[in-house]
Amino acid sequence: MENPSDKTIQTYRQNFGKYVAKTPAEPSGEFKGWMDSFASHIPKDGVIFEIGSATGRDARYFAAKGLKVFCTDIIPEALQKLSDEGFETAEFDFRNEPKPEWAGKFDGFFANAVLLHATPDIFENALRNVSVILKQKAIAAFSLKIGEGEEITLEKMDAPRYFRYHTEPEIRKILSKLPFEIISISHADNDKWLHVIMKNRK
Repeated sequence: MENPSDKTIQTYRQNFGKYVAKTPAEPSGEFKGWMDSFASHIPKDGVIFEIGSATGRDARYFAAKGLKVFCTDIIPEALQKLSDEGFETAEFDFRNEPKPEWAGKFDGFFANAVLLHATPDIFENALRNVSVILKQKAIAAFSLKIGEGEEITLEKMDAPRYFRYHTEPEIRKILSKLPFEIISISHADNDKWLHVIMKNRK
């Protein structure tokens, strides 16, 4: 059986233009508030490691605040555009181990609507790897869709994407086993999203 993560990556690579067209150009509402809260914990001139940088919307928003963003994605087309804009970029699949030279280097980690594509066996390890790339007491933020179970859906992209849904108690339990201190977990967009901000204890 084809790995659902491989199927999802293929969808994004083959339909990146459609994804760009359906993605809001600017952060707004509760999502923007979450981004602002995360950014407030990052030191001036701090460097954020972002996975799933995609259109670069969130990277540009943080850059406008004077922060540096190291953009990663699995879509070469996205990375080329971000590189052309002046961002430092690298191709990275969160299922893999981070490069050794990234260890302990970053002041922040940001992943909006990315780790919700992680299968259960990958999810916890992906979060553990976040701790590896962060400096001590650095800040991480990620968002997930609220719910239970998993599915492959054609919604939005008209092509298959895998989603794993999560609840706040489940996330608190997972994070209690990892070297993180939870700063906040908020529910957004009429209880459709979890917005997590946490501090690296390692």
